[in-house]
Amino acid sequence: MNKNKNTTRTTAGSGIFILCLLLLSSCDINQLWDKDHLFSYLEPQDGVFMYDCSDYTQWYFFSFEEGGIIGSCDAMDLPANEEWGKRTDWDLAFHRQNIKSNSGVSGDGSGGIMEYTQDEFDFDAVFEAPETGYIIDVPDSVIYDMSQMMSGKIGYAYTGVNPVTKNWAVLTDMMSGLWTYAAKTFIVRTATGNYAKIHLMNFKSDRGASGTVTMKYVYQADGTINLDINKLE
Repeated sequence: MNKNKNTTRTTAGSGIFILCLLLLSSCDINQLWDKDHLFSYLEPQDGVFMYDCSDYTQWYFFSFEEGGIIGSCDAMDLPANEEWGKRTDWDLAFHRQNIKSNSGVSGDGSGGIMEYTQDEFDFDAVFEAPETGYIIDVPDSVIYDMSQMMSGKIGYAYTGVNPVTKNWAVLTDMMSGLWTYAAKTFIVRTATGNYAKIHLMNFKSDRGASGTVTMKYVYQADGTINLDINKLE
């Protein structure tokens, strides 16, 4: 298990950039709208997960078996993070656009993530999970504290992150609040060795502020590699 640490980095001359980033990341400031219209409000439905993960201090733990978040943990709370790492009842964890799997430095589970190779993105056409090729979590850092951003300082928490999904959501235009999303199918090996396919669809709330993850998924609970939604029991 990786031990979380905190550090504050000074970014001289970047105050304006950081201020813009904070404004765009806030859920309440200016109610910024997604200019690319990739987001539309979704009522709760099977196979679509939507959750506010905008808090910089929190990791939110998701279970495919339960179909939602089963708990959260402060990114700087080392004992709590270690306890979550020992558990196998969660499969993914979200901190804004950062994602963990229950594997490697993040957890003792059998998890991992891989990008499914397709000539053209088609989530529904992914019928089986490969049995090999899954990448486990590695040490990384996430933004934790923006309270001193006006002085050019940002606090980071060192933690585990899965590198496969690192750039699924990218802020491509700060002034308009435009985010772009990877048109990719990711296959997840769960903490207990089952499989799921996911499409990370959006990072905006229905009010247009960044921080809400919308994920479409198909979960196979019987231990087989079948991911064809028409053939799930």
